[in-house]
Amino acid sequence: MKTMLAAIGLLAGTACPALGATIVACPANTSAMDCAFKGDGAIQAAIDKAADGDTVRVRAGVYTPRAYRDLPYKEIIVRAFVAVDGKRLTIEGEKGAILDGSAGLPTTAVGLRNADVTISGLEITGFRFDIEEDDIYEGHGIFAVDSRARISGVTISKYQKMGLTGRGDTILDVRDLRVLDGHVATWLYEGAYLRLDGGVFRNNDSSAVAAYNDSVAHLTRIAVDRSADDGLYAEDDAAIYVSDSLIVGSGPIALNATGKSRIVGRNLALHGNAADASETGVTLEGVVAGDPRVDADYRPLAGSPIRGKGIGPAAETR
Repeated sequence: MKTMLAAIGLLAGTACPALGATIVACPANTSAMDCAFKGDGAIQAAIDKAADGDTVRVRAGVYTPRAYRDLPYKEIIVRAFVAVDGKRLTIEGEKGAILDGSAGLPTTAVGLRNADVTISGLEITGFRFDIEEDDIYEGHGIFAVDSRARISGVTISKYQKMGLTGRGDTILDVRDLRVLDGHVATWLYEGAYLRLDGGVFRNNDSSAVAAYNDSVAHLTRIAVDRSADDGLYAEDDAAIYVSDSLIVGSGPIALNATGKSRIVGRNLALHGNAADASETGVTLEGVVAGDPRVDADYRPLAGSPIRGKGIGPAAETR
């Protein structure tokens, strides 16, 4: 609880990093004239050059992991294609800036350790592991350790491990996130805190959010669509608070709280799940029954029971 209250206080006072220099990273085949670095290693080179408060602007194009940076944490090593270690900066992706792990070395796309980072506009896809179960952590999207990260407009897809991870004392402030066609969409561990407003979690073979230990998640205006191993899952003393959201086609349980954990849901549309809630640990208020009748972007169609109720990622922002 102390961690959660501290996180809420910090997020309420969060400001963007101070304006500094802008360092431009470009793909190898670019004709742009303002590139500080070009090629697959351009983003890491720009981060290494950046001072606190600087912005790394990632030009449109595909960046493939040809090298990595190891970030040790406790018993594991996060093997990162793009690593930010102990810096405060912004990584700003142009539309069409893609980190593609389907070729090149097995790595995690972005690793953060003791960092304070704003990340926007990136598409992260295809990141994979070399060995499925070992202490080298590859195959993840964004993996944050003891860091603060503001993330917006990011898509993570076709990843083999976890899409977005917070460990240690990490604070994640996230808007407009899409995590698609992978394994565990969001993994919170130890004392990590997540605030998410607006997200789509679709066709993942595990949970949209899995929270362990003393971690806490506050989720608003999300869509969980076809999670194959629980929609939202909490264990140990973790807590998940979810509102104005829809969870459909998921199983075995849409909202599953085990141990001393809890899930509190308000103003939810639950439909087509194998089961909506575990027998204990889940508190629900204002559940909308029946088919929510939404389009592919989760906007309510004519006759939808959620029309005007502020439910889902396409709902009006309050």
